[in-house]
Amino acid sequence: MTPTTLIAAARKSPAAARMRGDLAYHVLRGKILRLEIAPAELINEAELMATLEVGRTPLREALQRLSRENLVVILPRRGTLVADLNLSDLQKVSELRRELEPFAARLAAARATPPQIAAMQQNLRETDALDGAGDYRQLIELDARAHALLAEAAHNEFLAELLERMYNQVLRLWYVGLHRVGRLPEAIAEHHELVNAIAARDADGAEAVMRRHVAGFEKEFLKVV
Repeated sequence: MTPTTLIAAARKSPAAARMRGDLAYHVLRGKILRLEIAPAELINEAELMATLEVGRTPLREALQRLSRENLVVILPRRGTLVADLNLSDLQKVSELRRELEPFAARLAAARATPPQIAAMQQNLRETDALDGAGDYRQLIELDARAHALLAEAAHNEFLAELLERMYNQVLRLWYVGLHRVGRLPEAIAEHHELVNAIAARDADGAEAVMRRHVAGFEKEFLKVV
Protein backbone atom coordinates (compact mmCIF):
# COMPACT_ATOMS: atom_id res chain seq x y z
CA MET A 1 0.00 0.00 0.00
CA THR A 2 1.44 3.37 -1.01
CA PRO A 3 1.66 6.37 1.37
CA THR A 4 -1.13 8.07 -0.63
CA THR A 5 -3.40 5.05 -0.18
CA LEU A 6 -2.59 4.90 3.51
CA ILE A 7 -3.45 8.58 3.92
CA ALA A 8 -6.81 8.05 2.22
CA ALA A 9 -7.54 5.05 4.44
CA ALA A 10 -6.60 7.01 7.54
CA ARG A 11 -9.08 9.74 6.67
CA LYS A 12 -11.97 7.31 6.21
CA SER A 13 -11.40 5.12 9.25
CA PRO A 14 -13.30 5.63 12.51
CA ALA A 15 -9.95 5.29 14.23
CA ALA A 16 -8.41 7.95 12.00
CA ALA A 17 -6.13 9.45 14.63
CA ARG A 18 -4.54 6.11 15.45
CA MET A 19 -4.19 5.28 11.77
CA ARG A 20 -2.43 8.57 11.11
CA GLY A 21 0.05 7.73 13.85
CA ASP A 22 0.62 4.29 12.34
CA LEU A 23 0.98 5.86 8.91
CA ALA A 24 3.64 8.26 10.12
CA TYR A 25 5.49 5.43 11.84
CA HIS A 26 5.50 3.01 8.88
CA VAL A 27 6.36 5.59 6.24
CA LEU A 28 9.13 7.16 8.32
CA ARG A 29 10.51 3.76 9.31
CA GLY A 30 10.63 2.75 5.65
CA LYS A 31 12.50 5.92 4.70
CA ILE A 32 15.05 5.30 7.45
CA LEU A 33 15.59 1.63 6.62
CA ARG A 34 15.99 2.35 2.90
CA LEU A 35 18.40 5.23 3.70
CA GLU A 36 16.09 7.75 2.05
CA ILE A 37 16.81 9.68 5.23
CA ALA A 38 20.52 9.16 5.84
CA PRO A 39 22.12 8.00 9.10
CA ALA A 40 22.86 10.97 11.40
CA GLU A 41 20.59 13.26 9.34
CA LEU A 42 18.28 15.67 11.16
CA ILE A 43 14.63 14.82 10.51
CA ASN A 44 12.62 17.70 9.07
CA GLU A 45 9.40 17.38 11.08
CA ALA A 46 7.58 20.22 9.32
CA GLU A 47 8.28 18.69 5.91
CA LEU A 48 7.11 15.26 7.04
CA MET A 49 3.92 16.68 8.55
CA ALA A 50 3.14 18.33 5.22
CA THR A 51 4.07 15.30 3.11
CA LEU A 52 2.16 12.79 5.22
CA GLU A 53 -0.64 15.21 6.09
CA VAL A 54 -0.41 14.36 9.79
CA GLY A 55 -0.31 16.60 12.83
CA ARG A 56 2.51 17.08 15.28
CA THR A 57 1.14 14.61 17.84
CA PRO A 58 0.97 11.56 15.51
CA LEU A 59 4.43 12.38 14.18
CA ARG A 60 5.90 12.71 17.67
CA GLU A 61 4.31 9.39 18.66
CA ALA A 62 5.90 7.79 15.60
CA LEU A 63 9.29 9.23 16.53
CA GLN A 64 8.96 7.87 20.07
CA ARG A 65 8.30 4.39 18.66
CA LEU A 66 11.30 4.66 16.37
CA SER A 67 13.43 5.84 19.27
CA ARG A 68 12.51 2.71 21.23
CA GLU A 69 13.66 0.69 18.22
CA ASN A 70 17.01 2.55 18.17
CA LEU A 71 16.33 3.99 14.73
CA VAL A 72 16.25 7.64 15.79
CA VAL A 73 17.79 9.72 18.56
CA ILE A 74 15.60 12.42 20.12
CA LEU A 75 17.62 15.43 21.26
CA PRO A 76 15.69 17.78 23.59
CA ARG A 77 15.31 21.28 22.12
CA ARG A 78 17.37 20.27 19.08
CA GLY A 79 15.20 17.86 17.15
CA THR A 80 15.46 14.23 16.10
CA LEU A 81 18.33 12.55 14.30
CA VAL A 82 18.33 9.29 12.42
CA ALA A 83 20.53 6.93 14.43
CA ASP A 84 23.98 6.64 12.95
CA LEU A 85 25.45 3.34 11.79
CA ASN A 86 28.58 2.51 13.70
CA LEU A 87 30.77 -0.56 13.94
CA SER A 88 30.33 -0.93 17.70
CA ASP A 89 26.53 -1.19 17.46
CA LEU A 90 26.75 -3.57 14.53
CA GLN A 91 29.10 -5.83 16.48
CA LYS A 92 26.61 -5.92 19.34
CA VAL A 93 23.79 -6.78 16.95
CA SER A 94 25.95 -9.52 15.45
CA GLU A 95 26.57 -11.03 18.88
CA LEU A 96 22.82 -11.37 19.37
CA ARG A 97 22.13 -12.60 15.84
CA ARG A 98 24.64 -15.44 16.21
CA GLU A 99 22.56 -16.86 19.03
CA LEU A 100 18.98 -15.73 18.45
CA GLU A 101 18.49 -16.37 14.74
CA PRO A 102 19.75 -19.98 14.85
CA PHE A 103 17.52 -20.48 17.90
CA ALA A 104 14.56 -19.07 15.98
CA ALA A 105 15.33 -21.44 13.10
CA ARG A 106 15.34 -24.39 15.51
CA LEU A 107 11.98 -23.32 16.96
CA ALA A 108 10.52 -22.79 13.48
CA ALA A 109 11.48 -26.33 12.48
CA ALA A 110 9.43 -27.60 15.40
CA ARG A 111 6.55 -25.13 15.35
CA ALA A 112 5.95 -23.75 11.84
CA THR A 113 2.46 -24.45 10.54
CA PRO A 114 1.90 -25.76 6.98
CA PRO A 115 0.62 -22.33 5.82
CA GLN A 116 3.73 -20.67 7.28
CA ILE A 117 6.00 -23.12 5.47
CA ALA A 118 4.03 -22.50 2.28
CA ALA A 119 4.55 -18.73 2.72
CA MET A 120 8.30 -19.28 3.08
CA GLN A 121 8.36 -21.39 -0.08
CA GLN A 122 6.38 -18.77 -2.00
CA ASN A 123 8.82 -16.09 -0.87
CA LEU A 124 11.67 -18.23 -2.21
CA ARG A 125 9.94 -18.58 -5.58
CA GLU A 126 9.65 -14.80 -5.82
CA THR A 127 13.31 -14.48 -4.86
CA ASP A 128 14.38 -17.00 -7.50
CA ALA A 129 12.39 -15.11 -10.12
CA LEU A 130 14.39 -11.95 -9.36
CA ASP A 131 17.82 -13.52 -8.89
CA GLY A 132 20.15 -12.27 -11.61
CA ALA A 133 17.85 -9.44 -12.65
CA GLY A 134 19.90 -6.86 -10.75
CA ASP A 135 16.92 -5.63 -8.72
CA TYR A 136 18.83 -5.48 -5.45
CA ARG A 137 16.24 -3.43 -3.60
CA GLN A 138 13.49 -5.93 -4.29
CA LEU A 139 15.79 -8.79 -3.29
CA ILE A 140 16.51 -7.02 0.00
CA GLU A 141 12.77 -6.65 0.63
CA LEU A 142 12.27 -10.36 -0.03
CA ASP A 143 15.15 -11.18 2.31
CA ALA A 144 13.53 -9.05 5.00
CA ARG A 145 10.26 -10.90 4.45
CA ALA A 146 12.08 -14.25 4.75
CA HIS A 147 13.48 -13.26 8.15
CA ALA A 148 10.09 -11.95 9.28
CA LEU A 149 8.41 -15.20 8.25
CA LEU A 150 11.03 -17.17 10.18
CA ALA A 151 10.45 -15.08 13.30
CA GLU A 152 6.70 -15.58 13.02
CA ALA A 153 7.11 -19.34 12.54
CA ALA A 154 9.07 -19.60 15.81
CA HIS A 155 5.81 -18.75 17.64
CA ASN A 156 7.48 -16.67 20.34
CA GLU A 157 6.36 -13.04 20.23
CA PHE A 158 9.13 -11.84 22.55
CA LEU A 159 11.79 -13.41 20.36
CA ALA A 160 10.08 -12.02 17.24
CA GLU A 161 10.22 -8.49 18.65
CA LEU A 162 13.94 -8.81 19.37
CA LEU A 163 14.62 -10.22 15.92
CA GLU A 164 12.73 -7.38 14.23
CA ARG A 165 14.71 -4.75 16.13
CA MET A 166 17.98 -6.45 15.21
CA TYR A 167 17.04 -6.86 11.58
CA ASN A 168 16.17 -3.17 11.32
CA GLN A 169 19.85 -2.43 11.87
CA VAL A 170 20.92 -5.17 9.47
CA LEU A 171 18.57 -3.88 6.79
CA ARG A 172 20.14 -0.43 6.79
CA LEU A 173 23.53 -2.04 6.32
CA TRP A 174 22.17 -4.03 3.37
CA TYR A 175 21.26 -0.74 1.68
CA VAL A 176 24.67 0.80 2.46
CA GLY A 177 26.37 -2.04 0.58
CA LEU A 178 23.64 -2.41 -2.03
CA HIS A 179 25.92 -2.66 -5.08
CA ARG A 180 29.00 -4.00 -3.32
CA VAL A 181 27.64 -7.25 -1.95
CA GLY A 182 28.94 -10.30 -3.76
CA ARG A 183 27.28 -12.93 -1.59
CA LEU A 184 23.66 -12.77 -2.70
CA PRO A 185 23.68 -16.11 -4.58
CA GLU A 186 25.07 -17.88 -1.51
CA ALA A 187 22.55 -16.16 0.76
CA ILE A 188 19.66 -17.22 -1.48
CA ALA A 189 20.95 -20.80 -1.53
CA GLU A 190 21.09 -20.75 2.27
CA HIS A 191 17.48 -19.58 2.44
CA HIS A 192 16.54 -22.59 0.32
CA GLU A 193 18.44 -24.92 2.66
CA LEU A 194 16.79 -23.30 5.66
CA VAL A 195 13.24 -23.64 4.36
CA ASN A 196 13.90 -27.23 3.30
CA ALA A 197 15.16 -28.05 6.79
CA ILE A 198 12.14 -26.40 8.41
CA ALA A 199 9.76 -28.25 6.10
CA ALA A 200 11.54 -31.52 7.00
CA ARG A 201 11.28 -30.68 10.73
CA ASP A 202 15.08 -30.87 10.90
CA ALA A 203 15.81 -28.58 13.85
CA ASP A 204 19.56 -29.29 13.90
CA GLY A 205 19.83 -28.66 10.17
CA ALA A 206 17.84 -25.42 10.32
CA GLU A 207 19.97 -24.13 13.18
CA ALA A 208 23.22 -25.00 11.38
CA VAL A 209 22.15 -23.30 8.15
CA MET A 210 21.11 -20.13 9.94
CA ARG A 211 24.37 -20.04 11.90
CA ARG A 212 26.29 -20.25 8.62
CA HIS A 213 24.02 -17.62 7.05
CA VAL A 214 24.64 -15.11 9.85
CA ALA A 215 28.40 -15.75 9.80
CA GLY A 216 28.50 -15.17 6.04
CA PHE A 217 26.63 -11.90 6.41
CA GLU A 218 29.08 -10.66 9.05
CA LYS A 219 32.11 -11.54 6.95
CA GLU A 220 30.72 -9.83 3.85
CA PHE A 221 29.68 -6.62 5.53
CA LEU A 222 32.88 -6.09 7.44
CA LYS A 223 34.17 -5.19 3.97
CA VAL A 224 31.50 -2.50 3.63
CA VAL A 225 31.62 -0.63 6.95
